[in-house]
Amino acid sequence: MSDQPADGDETPPPRRVGPRAFESLVDQQIRAAEAAGLFRNLPGAGKPLNLRDDDDVPEELRAGFRMLKSAGYAPPWIELQKSIREEQAELEAWLARVNRRWHGCGAIERARLRAEFEQKLRDLNTQMTTYNLMAPPAAGQFPLLQPWRELRKLGE
Repeated sequence: MSDQPADGDETPPPRRVGPRAFESLVDQQIRAAEAAGLFRNLPGAGKPLNLRDDDDVPEELRAGFRMLKSAGYAPPWIELQKSIREEQAELEAWLARVNRRWHGCGAIERARLRAEFEQKLRDLNTQMTTYNLMAPPAAGQFPLLQPWRELRKLGE
């Protein structure tokens, strides 16, 4: 058997597409889709972009992340960042509730609340450490909580 194609079965060799040709191919496809009306009635058409959500994303990554977000996706570190911020707010609210009733609690209840607070701090620090390892350096880092410092807030 020969490596040569059979008579009449010749296919042209694949063409190499350079960056400029690729860009023009993309441009052609966008123009064709636009002419076919595929860009009409898209969600959010005619409305200003909400750029406030991009504050935590490095500038050079914003366009890509905005496209991912509009398609319903977000990088895991962005989702984790949102989760950490929510957890921080919940911890502050929990601490405020506990501090309002702290002076009426007995020693056993105070020890239980202190242990619960320490666990919440450990859990939050674990999330922050995971985020700090995942996020690109330009996105910034979460400083870890110092349990000895945070525990002083209990009972204030």
